[in-house]
Amino acid sequence: MKNSDKNNGKNAVEGPHRGATDTTAALSAPSKTADRGSPYAESLEEMSASIPRLQAFTAAISTAGLSSLLRAKGPFTIFAPTDHAFDKIPSAERAALLGDSARLADLLRHHVVSGRVKAPRVKKSRRVRPEFGEPLKLTASDKGFHVDEARIVKTNIRASNGVIHAIDTVLDPRATAS
Repeated sequence: MKNSDKNNGKNAVEGPHRGATDTTAALSAPSKTADRGSPYAESLEEMSASIPRLQAFTAAISTAGLSSLLRAKGPFTIFAPTDHAFDKIPSAERAALLGDSARLADLLRHHVVSGRVKAPRVKKSRRVRPEFGEPLKLTASDKGFHVDEARIVKTNIRASNGVIHAIDTVLDPRATAS
């Protein structure tokens, strides 16, 4: 049996996640509409909309009026909270946040960094400045990659104008503004 038959035609992931399937190539395959300078067809906005666990983030971006930011030339790095991350916010607080487009825009801009930010290396933490708020601290350990208190659950989701790192917690710029 061929390796591709074993994985139903998907690319097997090597290394510590052996046995998982790599869908990044399928999600970011070039198309006829791809920018000439990028092998990826979809913008950050289109890419986030195509990922099932980033639907709350995508909806929040639209509600806050920030869709044009995710379509801009870039490159940008987005630390995108998953749907589960938004579910961790108490419902009354989440409703208030979604009802205040200025506060929502600031919160979401706290998840956007100009330039491409690679995942951190073990023992080499660094800080990056988001579009809004105080710098974010990137760390790596045997427990995974982190941005401030959020764990990065999926790295390097590539788009034509940047990269998305999915995170398990919504970062609040008010929490780091002290």
